[in-house]
Amino acid sequence: MARVSVEELSGLVPCPLDRVRRLERLGLLAPGEDGRFPPAAVHVVRLMEAFEDAGLSLDDVARGVASGELSFPLGLFLPEPVDAPETYEAVAARLGRPPDLLRRLSGELGLPPAADDRLREEDAELLSLLVARLDLATDDELSRFARLYGGSVQRLVTSGLQFFDQVFRQRVAGYDLPNEAKDRLVYERAAGYTELVSRLVPWLQRRHREHSVLEYIVGVTEGFMEERGITPRQPRRPPAIAFLDLAGYSTLAEERGDEAAAELAAGLASVVQEAARTQGCRPVKWLGDGVMFHFADSGRAIESALDLVEKTERAISVPARIGINAGAVVAQEGDYFGRTVNVAARIADYARPREVLVSEDAKRSAAVEDVEFELIGDVPLKGVSTSVRLHRAIRAHG
Repeated sequence: MARVSVEELSGLVPCPLDRVRRLERLGLLAPGEDGRFPPAAVHVVRLMEAFEDAGLSLDDVARGVASGELSFPLGLFLPEPVDAPETYEAVAARLGRPPDLLRRLSGELGLPPAADDRLREEDAELLSLLVARLDLATDDELSRFARLYGGSVQRLVTSGLQFFDQVFRQRVAGYDLPNEAKDRLVYERAAGYTELVSRLVPWLQRRHREHSVLEYIVGVTEGFMEERGITPRQPRRPPAIAFLDLAGYSTLAEERGDEAAAELAAGLASVVQEAARTQGCRPVKWLGDGVMFHFADSGRAIESALDLVEKTERAISVPARIGINAGAVVAQEGDYFGRTVNVAARIADYARPREVLVSEDAKRSAAVEDVEFELIGDVPLKGVSTSVRLHRAIRAHG
């Protein structure tokens, strides 16, 4: 994009013209000799609005910039700004869908409509594609799809920025350099980090899709073959849900501090990822001091749980406990819901450090060798209306 006039700049933000003039007077925006601004000035205006929303004084920011203590070369790692020539009303009319639906989808994606109700050309294109490709979906299902991808990407971006802050910004802050040199080094690293992530994310998405699509087709085809009489129906084992919890995590976090707690979580993540690669489990979500897993059957869940308890303590010197239940679950937006999940979580709460406790349903449906079960009894669990028969899983002797 070529350099822009002050009027064009206010239109791109978008914001009132006098706001841009004020930033110019404060020295936070500097036009060139031609009186025009670089496109990255759009990001500066938006950043200053964010500063004011956070309660920062722009007069103080301006003094920091004038003294060389603050700088914001946002063009190094933010994309070139683009115009917003479309309105939700116009896009909706073209698609034959209500404009409020498009506004809702935009919000679910994490991109709430701007005050002037305009949207970028690329946003209009993707919303149009979303509605066209998911033409069999209801409005609520479209929202679920938008929440699924919008929320996942928001979490990914936020986590990536936290990583950058820890690995680069905080580390550079400790260098024996002038502040200006520190800032320049951080911004240079930010540019490189942005390039890395912009290439890494689509590559990983393609690679993971290859594996997941094949796995999905196997499962669907198996069902087709039974439904259509190609093969006889096979007995189905119910899936299993397992909750792993770090025993005493809260106490350790209090004693050792937040950084130590974060290191424990990172160590647990390494153990979990190895289990996902080698034992056919799927980590569903992180719960601060633990993990929820989905397994195709309880036998695999129990064998993996015994390994996880041992490997977790070896890796991070903190004992783990695991609760397992088997039964029907409701799958939605990459998560699982239902009584099976709730009971598994309560079993984990009841377990002691280094224990793997399983429900009667999980034990009954498990086909495992080299595992023994010790009956604990019918146990009342918090939030569960009836007692649950529990067994302790241990490795078989001999």
